[in-house]
Amino acid sequence: MNIVAPWLTPEAAEARVLHVQTKLHKWASTDPDKQFRDLFNLVYDHATLQVAWQRIRANRGSRTTGVDGMTRADVETRIGVGRFLEELRASLKDGSYRPQPVRERSIPKPGTTKVRRLGISTLRDRVVQMALKLVLEPIFEPDQYRSSYAYRPGRRAQDAVAEIVHAINNGYEWVIEGDLEACFDTIPHRLVVERVRRRITDHRVIGLIKAFLAAGVLTELGELQRSVIGTPQGGIASPLLANLALAVLDEPFEAAWAATSRYRLQRHYLRSKGVAIYRLVRYSDDFVILMTGTREQAEALRSDTAELLARQGLKLSEAKTLITHVSQGFDFLGFRIQRKPRVGKAPCAYTFMSARMLNATKRKVKALTRRHTLSLPLHKLLLAINPILRGVANYVQHAAVKHTLHYLAYYTWWRVMRWLRAKHPRRNWAWFRQHYFGKDKLSEAGVTLFRPDSIPITRYRYRGAKIATPWNAEQLAAVHAAFRHVYDERTSLERLQQRLIVSTSIAHPHAYGEPGAR
Repeated sequence: MNIVAPWLTPEAAEARVLHVQTKLHKWASTDPDKQFRDLFNLVYDHATLQVAWQRIRANRGSRTTGVDGMTRADVETRIGVGRFLEELRASLKDGSYRPQPVRERSIPKPGTTKVRRLGISTLRDRVVQMALKLVLEPIFEPDQYRSSYAYRPGRRAQDAVAEIVHAINNGYEWVIEGDLEACFDTIPHRLVVERVRRRITDHRVIGLIKAFLAAGVLTELGELQRSVIGTPQGGIASPLLANLALAVLDEPFEAAWAATSRYRLQRHYLRSKGVAIYRLVRYSDDFVILMTGTREQAEALRSDTAELLARQGLKLSEAKTLITHVSQGFDFLGFRIQRKPRVGKAPCAYTFMSARMLNATKRKVKALTRRHTLSLPLHKLLLAINPILRGVANYVQHAAVKHTLHYLAYYTWWRVMRWLRAKHPRRNWAWFRQHYFGKDKLSEAGVTLFRPDSIPITRYRYRGAKIATPWNAEQLAAVHAAFRHVYDERTSLERLQQRLIVSTSIAHPHAYGEPGAR
């Protein structure tokens, strides 16, 4: 394989990687049976490692240490980025590279007494995992099913919610709320490897994936544990590998849907005969099954789903797997989804911010405005609160949340105001107005308390199957024209499309040889 030009500028490296990703995606899309046997050279290529480093560096997790204690600052100030990447590339090329165990860190699960076990990889391993992800993701993306929305380019939680709303408005009445118990910790390694082997025959790539899966865990007590099952939650490549394994859930539902789509109005006819019609919407290990029919049919489907997963070594969480009528409403991905009646019109589905998400946001604001932060100046407190409010408001802005966001703005204003009163107990209101008030605002040093109700509430346009990937320029341009307000600067897809166009002039068209086909 012809590898040219060692270290490039960040823009040129991004363009070259996007160029080869586009080629890989095109080959995988046009031939569902194509297998790739020569990919390892792409993993340790200079451009791939450069882009992997830049993405790891931009992540807040780059300041977190693995078992070796190395951080981004250590690489940049003590070792040097060029030397770090060159040594990493050499170890990959000569086969001496070995992943190190992940450092376990337990964090509490919101609203429960349970903990979530995270696995923090070393910085070297994170860079290699990102490089592996850059190469594998465009290959496996065409094989992913429409029902899967998590950790895929161009897709987001709002698309999954829009799919649910669309189904409810088209007559689906029962919802099976599903959750896999300790999904990342219990995924069998064989499931992941079997899925990878369907497309990848390069034994070095498969060996690298196996090495990451079996790297082991250094517990918080300092004990080294073997990794027999599971993929580390928090790993760079873990979401991609988990999506591949969880396709065992997507496949039967997609097959059942295809079986009821053989002719026009087939599902309408089957529903008139009392046959249950169902559809899966999955976001990582959280999923819902929407169906028509009776509660008894929903209970039977839940049992069948549990048996299907049990055969693959996975288990449904009994406490979280519920059967609910859409009129009662249910929570999914931070939203409350419920069908409500309308005067003179057919009932339809509405989305709201879930009470759990609202309470979690209030707890964060409350924790920042306690007495232990009184030593901070106001503008530093606002710099900590504003991203929380802005993130929540942007996430739920397509739901019916105007009153909720107004209440959240009211709650936050009074929390900060009481914090100021505790900080300056001898001052009166006139002093506060003079020092901190604008018009209904609290500000200091040019930093103003963000009002979440200032975010406009807009309807999220249902995109269905018209969700483009960043590796298909023609499809991306067409979808961008149809859904212009959906593809904004936050999606980065327009930026990626521009890079794809630039890559044709920067990247050498033959810089990467074609991975061999079977």
